[in-house]
Amino acid sequence: MGSLPYAADAESPLKPAELQVLRSQYEKEGVHVGVQTQFNFAWGLIKSSQRNYQQEGVRLLSDIFRTSPERRRECLYYLALGNYKLGNYAESRRYNDLLLEKEPGNLQADSLRGLIDDKVAKEGLMGVAILSGVAIAAGVVGGMIFKGIGNRKR
Repeated sequence: MGSLPYAADAESPLKPAELQVLRSQYEKEGVHVGVQTQFNFAWGLIKSSQRNYQQEGVRLLSDIFRTSPERRRECLYYLALGNYKLGNYAESRRYNDLLLEKEPGNLQADSLRGLIDDKVAKEGLMGVAILSGVAIAAGVVGGMIFKGIGNRKR
């Protein structure tokens, strides 16, 4: 576990040539692709900065998670990371919490939990600000309409 990167390190994308090596191996194996090859390719896709690659990586890892129970622990962190990068924070937290239940001292998962919590808090505050702005705007418009109706009656 000591050699695993922290969450921030895992977000750095592979070079295009490195991802191409993983893609070529995955495509070469075709319909009989091995679980390790599929995992490696999914890992590379999740590390990508391109959303469509990240989505494909999450899909591949979800397949492994469903069909290979012996590989679930390995998938949990990267499913959490992939969902985090896609903005699916509830899913990300769910996978990350499962990993932390199995491995409470996992530094990667602990680091990722901090990133998830920060994003959720930040977006929660932005959501409150947006709702407050909408409420204020509605109040101003409502006040103007009410005032306009009052002026017409005179």
